[in-house]
Amino acid sequence: MTEDLDVPRLVDDNGLVLLFANRTRSRILATLFYAGEALTVAEIAAGAGISQSAAYEALDPLERFDVFEVGERGDETTYRLLEDDELVEAVRTVARLATERIHPE
Repeated sequence: MTEDLDVPRLVDDNGLVLLFANRTRSRILATLFYAGEALTVAEIAAGAGISQSAAYEALDPLERFDVFEVGERGDETTYRLLEDDELVEAVRTVARLATERIHPE
């Protein structure tokens, strides 16, 4: 590695690392990929197999990436992935490829 690069800082600031900073964020994204519709936090938590408080904690930093359409159903906030977003499309492709590698036909 080049000596003048602050690699740990570059890694910490990398968007991919921030997007997938923990397993909870990945589970939320996968849940929303499969849902195909707007989900409440309770529905996201149930689909991802996490608590609602963990879902709230993970959704806040994910909102920085502008990949959600945030709406309302009654008095509850809903989240839906923006299907025409290039980041959503790229992550969906990576998720599909990674899944195919783990579970080849």
